[in-house]
Amino acid sequence: MIEKTEYYEEFLRYYALAKEQQEKCNVSLTAPYGMIDHVDSDIGDDLMHNVELYDVVERAYAGFSQIVHDCFYGWSEKHPYWQKMKAGKVFDQRVDVAKNWTDKQDVFGLPEWLYVFILHRVCGSAINYALKPSGYHNTLLFKLYRADTIEKMTDIVRHEKNSFYTSVGYQFPAFPKPENTSYKRGGDYYLCEYAPRLARDLADFLLKGGKKDLREIGGYMLNWNVQKGLRQYHFQYAAIAADVADWFPEFVNRESLFYYGSNAIQSISYLGKAKGKMKSEQLVDEIMMQLYADTGGYPYNVEDVCCDFVRYLENYVKPGDAYGHLDLDEIWNSSKLVHPFGRQRAMLELGLVKSFNELSFHPTGDKILKENGLTAEQYKKLVESL
Repeated sequence: MIEKTEYYEEFLRYYALAKEQQEKCNVSLTAPYGMIDHVDSDIGDDLMHNVELYDVVERAYAGFSQIVHDCFYGWSEKHPYWQKMKAGKVFDQRVDVAKNWTDKQDVFGLPEWLYVFILHRVCGSAINYALKPSGYHNTLLFKLYRADTIEKMTDIVRHEKNSFYTSVGYQFPAFPKPENTSYKRGGDYYLCEYAPRLARDLADFLLKGGKKDLREIGGYMLNWNVQKGLRQYHFQYAAIAADVADWFPEFVNRESLFYYGSNAIQSISYLGKAKGKMKSEQLVDEIMMQLYADTGGYPYNVEDVCCDFVRYLENYVKPGDAYGHLDLDEIWNSSKLVHPFGRQRAMLELGLVKSFNELSFHPTGDKILKENGLTAEQYKKLVESL
C-alpha cells in the first residue's frame, strides 16, 4: 500500500546506528552497560560521536525522561542505569534526585505517579538540548520528593518562587487563566486545581477494563480537558500516555499505534508515498506499522526516533553551552542523502553560508535556501554539480 523512498532505507540505517549507540553509550543490560563515552563509540558518525542526542531508540532513555527514572526507582538496583551509578559514571543531578527519591514506590500509588508524569510533561519535560545532562533543567522534581501525597505536592507547587517551566526544546501548553488571584501563573493554577483530579480520574480509567491502547489513554485525557473547559494538550498528553507505557506497562498495549508530533509527521512524510488513494492519517499509520515490522520498535518509541531522525538529517546541534566548543563547519552526519534542509556541508561548499559557527541558532528547515532564493530542487541540482 506504500511506496518506500530512499529516505526509508536511510531511516533504517540511522535506527541501527542509534540502537548501537544506545547500547554502547546510554544504557544496556549487558556489559559494558552503556559506559562507553559517545566520542569513543566508534560507530562512524561524527555528529553522533559529538552530540548526545542521537543515542536512543526507546523514548524512556531519551533526555526528557531521564529524571523520571531517578524519581521512580531511586538509588536502587532496579534503576536501569544502576551499573553506571555504582561506577560513578553519572551526573551530580542524577545522584541528587535518585538518592532523595529512594523508596518512593513504597509511598506513592498510581495516582501520585500519574501526577508526577503530568507535572513533568506540562512543565516542559525539564529539557534543554544545549546542556549536559539535557533533562534536568528548571524542574520541580528536585523538590517533590518531600511530599507523600498529591495535596502536599500541590502545596510545593503553590509556594515555589522560582520558575520550574522550560520551553528550551519543548513547549508547555496554553494553561487556563487563573480564576483565583492567589495564583500568579496559569500553570500553577492547572497543576493545583486540575491535574490532581486528572491524575485520580486517569488512574481509575486505567484500573478498569483491561489493557488500553495508547490512543485510548490519550483520548481519555483529551476528552477530560474538553469536559473541564480546557484546551486539549495533545503533545503533552501523548507524552504522559507514553510514560504510562514505560513505567506501568501492565495497563497498556505497548504495540498499539501512537500519536505523531509535527517533527515525526515531517520525518514520516519523507519515508513513503501512497500507491493509491489514501488519507494522510492512514498513510502515516501504514508507514509506522511497516517501521514496526522492520525495526521491532514499538510505534510510540519509533515516533520519537522519527523526531530525532529529522534533526539528524539537518545536522542539528543546539549552539552554545555544552556544545559551544564544536566547529559547526566540520561536524556532520554520515548520511549520503542530498538533504536540502538545516545545516549541510554542501551549503558551505556552494557559498550559501559563510560559516555556521557565526550563527547563534540552528537554521531549521529551508532557512538557508530562502536566504539564497533557492528551492529544494534547485539546491539538489547545485549539489549534483559539485
